Amino acid sequence: MDINKLNSSASNSFNKTEETSKGQKQSGVSSKQSSPNTADKVSISDYKFRKNDQLFAKVELDKLNDSASDELVEMNKQVSEYQKAKEVSPEAAQNTEIGQKLNDPNVWEDIAGKMLK
Repeated sequence: MDINKLNSSASNSFNKTEETSKGQKQSGVSSKQSSPNTADKVSISDYKFRKNDQLFAKVELDKLNDSASDELVEMNKQVSEYQKAKEVSPEAAQNTEIGQKLNDPNVWEDIAGKMLK
C-alpha cells in the first residue's frame, strides 16, 4: 500500500483534533470541576503526617519498636524452653529449637560470616 494513495476522508478524520491541540475547549466535554472522577482521587496532603514529619517518624519508630519487642518475647520463650529442657537432660535440650540451632553447622557458618564482616 502506498501512503500517497490514502483516502482523503481518512486524513480529514485526523484533522478534527486541531481544537484540542490548540488548547481550545471542546463542546460537550464537562469542565474539570464538575467531573465526577475528582471525588475518587486520594490526596495525602490533608493528613497530619504530611505536615508533621516528627509525628510521622514517631509512628514509624513505634512500629519498629513493637516488631522488635515481639521478636524479643519470642526469643525469651525459646531460651526459657531450652533452659528448662537442659535441666531435664542434655538430649531434651537438643530437641528444642535453640538446641537444634546450636548443633547446626549452617548456623555456625552464618555466625562466622557475620563476625568476619
